[in-house]
Amino acid sequence: MLNTIGYDEDSVRGLTAFEHLDPSWGAAGLRLRPNANERLPVLVRLFVAGERLTKELVAGVVAPVELGALAAAGLVECAGAGVRALVRLDPLHGIVVASDFRERDGSTAREHVVFPGPAAVALASLTIRAPVSRTLDLFCGSGVQALLAARHSETVIATDLNPRALRLAELSAALSGIDNVHWGQGDLFAPVADDSFDLIVANPPFVISPSRELMFRDGGHRSDGLSKAVLLGVAERLNEGAYGHVLCSWVHTTSENWIEPARRWLAGSACDIVALRFHTQTPATYAIAWTAADGGPPDEVADRAASWVEYYRSLDVAQITTAFVALRRRRGQNWVHTDEFVRADWNGGGSHLARVFEGYDALERVSDDRALLARPLRLASGAALIERRRPGTGLDRARLTNDSGLALPGRIDPPPLAAVLFALDGRRSLTEAAAAAGLAPGDLEAGLSCVRDLIRRGYLIVT
Repeated sequence: MLNTIGYDEDSVRGLTAFEHLDPSWGAAGLRLRPNANERLPVLVRLFVAGERLTKELVAGVVAPVELGALAAAGLVECAGAGVRALVRLDPLHGIVVASDFRERDGSTAREHVVFPGPAAVALASLTIRAPVSRTLDLFCGSGVQALLAARHSETVIATDLNPRALRLAELSAALSGIDNVHWGQGDLFAPVADDSFDLIVANPPFVISPSRELMFRDGGHRSDGLSKAVLLGVAERLNEGAYGHVLCSWVHTTSENWIEPARRWLAGSACDIVALRFHTQTPATYAIAWTAADGGPPDEVADRAASWVEYYRSLDVAQITTAFVALRRRRGQNWVHTDEFVRADWNGGGSHLARVFEGYDALERVSDDRALLARPLRLASGAALIERRRPGTGLDRARLTNDSGLALPGRIDPPPLAAVLFALDGRRSLTEAAAAAGLAPGDLEAGLSCVRDLIRRGYLIVT
């Protein structure tokens, strides 16, 4: 039914995108549109906005499916002349995800299953997609990661401690027509013991807090103990060459680099590491950011955050970093790459992340300057050049960014090297491209460290 009427991500977004309004307000205001009683808008009003509608209206829209069948499936509740949805249904990347609505009074039950928010979308977009045999979705929640991984996995194991999350995840699978996911209840890795996997994705309740109110947010471990347990457990259960993707937070002092806790935990893990930082916050900022998500006036948010700040003070927490960590198990000399998200745009992120790992592999094969100068290179698809010039002078600064992919820092130094990079077509070597661009040999040699950096960041590809 949903597929036949175009209940997809773009259509729902278009209906709820009122100019200058948050999508939730757009969904609530959908009833004001001239086409509010047409088939697709009615289903969005029912399953996204959570609006109570008349039986007559809903029955006409869902026909030939009967309202009784939807009620038996746990999708709606019929009372009197009205119908309301019992679950929220969000289309995302070609699947339909079931989750809980927020209560009308703003409260949230402990077993609340959250809809696919920014963290889930980021993890889904940053996951490296390749055909694999066995995938693990740890802390599966509504099942987003498991269902997306099911498309390129023979088998997916999805686990969660929350029994309601598993029920809704199974519903999501049924609505999406996916049958190769197996569900297991339990904490951390208990449902899979010491099994190993070709891909692991994990969006745990990584928020560092004294609270135990919400299963999707509060992990119940002291300080950043859950993040440590997840990272170590994922690293231990990866097959050779397999990838693990984790969202997490950890604490550190003001004097140490933000990556140091994760680097210490994963030392000796036999994994290459790419850590991409979302942000580093003070305890007060972190506490307010998370407690504000519960809603309420600023004074109430600050009051709720006060106990969190006191908890951080008792642990001597100075800073809290939230990051995306990608692991790859590999024999050999492992490495750690750290970077920043320049903008919150994840489209093409998984493909770009794969190029980062491939870039490190390529530089192991092309280890000296002479070999690098002789190898054909090309710019990654979607790479864009940003230049700064001053009146009456030449090129002052230049950097690369992406139209599609991770907008990682891509400074070009020296700036004239930019002309060489755009002369690389996968057949020319650096030496040949420099000659075609008229770059002096000395400038090319001075730019080799920059070339290596751009290869490691996935902007340049060794062919």
